Amino acid sequence: HMCTTDNGNHVLRKFNREGRLLLTLGTEGKPAAGKDGFRAPDDLVFDSHGNMYVADSGNGRIVKLNADGAFVLEWGKKGKEPGQFATAHGLAIDKQDRIYVADRGNKRVQIFDSPGKHLADWCGFGNPFALLVVGDELLASEGDIHKIFHLNRDGQITASWGDPQSLLLPHLMAVNSQGTLFVTEVNGKR
Repeated sequence: HMCTTDNGNHVLRKFNREGRLLLTLGTEGKPAAGKDGFRAPDDLVFDSHGNMYVADSGNGRIVKLNADGAFVLEWGKKGKEPGQFATAHGLAIDKQDRIYVADRGNKRVQIFDSPGKHLADWCGFGNPFALLVVGDELLASEGDIHKIFHLNRDGQITASWGDPQSLLLPHLMAVNSQGTLFVTEVNGKR
């Protein structure tokens, strides 16, 4: 199946492979907090047990749901301290079920374990928009300066590339089975 976030309508949707809607979480067009709603959810990832983590950006939190979509727990609020978010925007998850949060606005990536314990902050590479774990690397797109950063498991930059001519506000990323990286661009509309 496939799950999507709908930032403007404050819901998550689950579809089958044929595109049939199976489930909607949240209330269409009604921003909310608490166990039953979202405010501008931006991204989601799944752990090795099928739990879902949602970047509920408007509420400044991460929401953990079980495989059936039921609320498990939440962490975070708006702010600048560890475990708080300016905008919990892009998410990534590694094989150890560590959750990486692009805290756009606070110019950092925050790392948490699956129960929500804050493990680390990574800074020094601008304002991360989206994240993707590929092998032992974390890729971070930086829309303000039009770059992709490669970070190792210790948060050190190992490579970077891009400029305003080749990446027009890079945003979300995905990689296929052949290792080809796909990058969506906000300004490039491609």
